[in-house]
Amino acid sequence: MAQVLEAIASLLAGELARTNSPWVSRHRLGELFSTAYGLDLERLVEQRGYGKDVRRFLTHSRRFSIYSYQQPQNYYVAPLNLVVPGRLKSGHPKPKLHRM
Repeated sequence: MAQVLEAIASLLAGELARTNSPWVSRHRLGELFSTAYGLDLERLVEQRGYGKDVRRFLTHSRRFSIYSYQQPQNYYVAPLNLVVPGRLKSGHPKPKLHRM
């Protein structure tokens, strides 16, 4: 699934360059994934044991931030490190350097 996460990160980076916004709708992400890889993202995630819940898959990875919008199935995705500065790819806080 690491390849899927890298593919999603790449798609989000492309949209950031195009729109100058880190946020991409769930629907748009699905479209981008389908166009780029010829695969349905929901079906792929379901086959990997996450049900049809792409949101859970993205959240579980700790690499992406989710912004809910009115209905639970409508949400936006952004790379965590762009919307929550000071986070490592793992989602953990960056260690603080102590001055001596």
